[in-house]
Amino acid sequence: MPRGGGLMASGARLQLLLALWTLAGPARPVAADAGDGGWQRRGPGAAVAEEERCAVERRADLSYSEFVQHYAFSRPVILQRLTDNSRFRALCSREKLLASFGDSVVRLSTANTYSYRKVDLPFQEYVEHLLHPQDPTSLGNDTLYFFGDNNFSEWASLFQHYSPPPFSLLGTTAAYSFGVAVTAGNSTGAGSGVPFHWHGPGFSEVVYGRKRWFLYPPEKTPEFHPNKTTLAWLQDVYPAMAPSERPLECTVRAGEVLYFPDRWWHATLNLDTSVFISTFLS
Repeated sequence: MPRGGGLMASGARLQLLLALWTLAGPARPVAADAGDGGWQRRGPGAAVAEEERCAVERRADLSYSEFVQHYAFSRPVILQRLTDNSRFRALCSREKLLASFGDSVVRLSTANTYSYRKVDLPFQEYVEHLLHPQDPTSLGNDTLYFFGDNNFSEWASLFQHYSPPPFSLLGTTAAYSFGVAVTAGNSTGAGSGVPFHWHGPGFSEVVYGRKRWFLYPPEKTPEFHPNKTTLAWLQDVYPAMAPSERPLECTVRAGEVLYFPDRWWHATLNLDTSVFISTFLS
């Protein structure tokens, strides 16, 4: 089973805290960027760059009918200025998350396509000891990553302040996946990201930092090694690919939300230390 399927298996537990979406009222502006929330702690050297050209359309003030007609079942889109999550963003600063959830146990997964290994440890220990660039030669199953195995009862006080994108799909319910991930690297090593996988449709919002996405439609299976990191794929496979073989790609920035349709292949690479929240539809 592709790795994303495991996230949806806990749907019964998630549904206790998440209600069916309804369409929101008038669109509200995204709050201006108020800094990095204390998350950026880069060492010397250049991080991985953004793509030369974003191939995913950005849309501001998109209507629900336009979303369904042009994107929901056919292609990704980056949404802008649909919700105001300034309160949620403030609560996700490094200082506030550690004060509120430092003792909370989080479940880390390995960064390989078929993730079997899980490690539980306090959130503060993850932030202070594991949230740093990794060895660039590490395999996916040796790279631990906090990207969504949340105890929703414990984190409910944070999630109640989040406003998801105001678009639903008929017959689906929403499940949140919240995470914090290290930068994609500097001179000392490589960072985190999820390698290619697929699952149901969903939205992914960047709260702090930048996250570079690579996407293929369901009928075009990407070439990748299931136990190699996204960074290894970008360094070893991507340069030799013909332009026609390359994925759709774009860097999603703080305050933006990427929507991906059902069964679209996708991989991510964090260009900064990133805080993000995804809303999976099941």
